[in-house]
Amino acid sequence: MIGAYLMNIGWGGFLALSPSELATVLAGAGGPLAALWLFIAILEQRRGVAQLVIRLAEMTAQSRASVQQAESQTRALLELQAQAVRVQLAETRRFALQDLASNAAVLAERLGVIGKAEVDAAWARFGAGDVSVFVQSFLHFAASHPDISERMAEEVSSDHVSRAALAGFVRRYERITASADDKVMLEIVEEGALGRGYRLLLKADDLANVIAAKRSTAPAGSPAPAPVGQGAKAKMGEDLFNHDDAETTRRLADVSDRLDAAAPASPPRS
Repeated sequence: MIGAYLMNIGWGGFLALSPSELATVLAGAGGPLAALWLFIAILEQRRGVAQLVIRLAEMTAQSRASVQQAESQTRALLELQAQAVRVQLAETRRFALQDLASNAAVLAERLGVIGKAEVDAAWARFGAGDVSVFVQSFLHFAASHPDISERMAEEVSSDHVSRAALAGFVRRYERITASADDKVMLEIVEEGALGRGYRLLLKADDLANVIAAKRSTAPAGSPAPAPVGQGAKAKMGEDLFNHDDAETTRRLADVSDRLDAAAPASPPRS
């Protein structure tokens, strides 16, 4: 239309136009170009926004995948840590029970509560998983000898090895129960043979402490207290009172070897 208008008036007529008419003609000529430029600009802007949205979606997906991967790694790490703690606790509990059984075995053998012919069978049972086998020997003996705690207290007061084993058993049991997080396991231990044996040996340990205190405060030259029960030595094992140092060392070494051989295998580490 602009071209037809210029052809109609010619260049002379175009140059003769007033400024306002010239401005009108130029505006009419540039209007379609401006509209085309605006249309193209809008299309480019929309295309850029679409690309930006796609890029943001890709970044969001990558960020979500990274978060999920981090969460998976964190869960795996926490599980490994929890498993390591469980394995360590199981290993510690196993060593503690071995030490508990070792003290009970020393005490039972030296006091004659368990006979020499029964020692091998007892260690075999311990190796099969019966951690209370040596404590049960005291419980069986207590069924026919209600005063076993008093007898043990008197006997261990004269034998430092038995005294150490008795004190070690009491101390180890208390540490095991104090550090137990599983309430079910704690109830099983306290209500089972180990708990009943602990209460029996704890009474003997307390009485032994009383006897030791009385002996330490007795005047010099006073006679030693008489044993509790005239047949105590025969009932608790005659061989207890004839141990020399070499025999004591041999028996302790034998107990250690039996403990190592009969100890249950530790759980595999993953």
